Amino acid sequence: MKYIYTNNSTFSALNKALYLLKFIVILVLITSCDFKENLVNVTIKDPVRHYYPIVQGQKLNIVVKLENKSDFPFKIADILTSCGCIILKKGTLEVIPAQSSGFVELTYDSNKNIGLVNHFIYIYGNLNKVDKLVANFDVHVVPDALYTPDYEELYRKEVEAEGGTKNMVEGNENEKGYYLSNGDSEGENNNTNLK
Repeated sequence: MKYIYTNNSTFSALNKALYLLKFIVILVLITSCDFKENLVNVTIKDPVRHYYPIVQGQKLNIVVKLENKSDFPFKIADILTSCGCIILKKGTLEVIPAQSSGFVELTYDSNKNIGLVNHFIYIYGNLNKVDKLVANFDVHVVPDALYTPDYEELYRKEVEAEGGTKNMVEGNENEKGYYLSNGDSEGENNNTNLK
């Protein structure tokens, strides 16, 4: 039976060679990666739209078609709207593949508006020639012919439809009472002259 004699210098040399190999592999991987963000040309199909009139309280579904005409994917960074009444639907794409189309789905809630309404949708991402894509739509929101409820009534109906949980916890607005500023109770801020 033969024994092979190795000392610590052999293990040290193998360890150094392994570290050198790891360093070379990592260096090759890093230099082969392209960290530059590729800019794309994307267009919106029908960017200016005029919808038919809707009755106040109805919801309008808006589908914006984006066409990516580049060889790189379009990464949507952010979608902003000109009004809080336009809500982005869940499950909307964040990336549109190269040479294909994608859709952004939004819902417009007409409870807060009456008359001609004009809104904008801004889409940000890795765009080539512009900093954002802009879609514009307008719609006439008409009140019900028999009765025109104001926003508070529509809000109250919406709260009641949800079960009124918020009002059970926080109370109605007209039941909260009033508050005093510092010094009001002593008459310091009372400048009423009843003569």
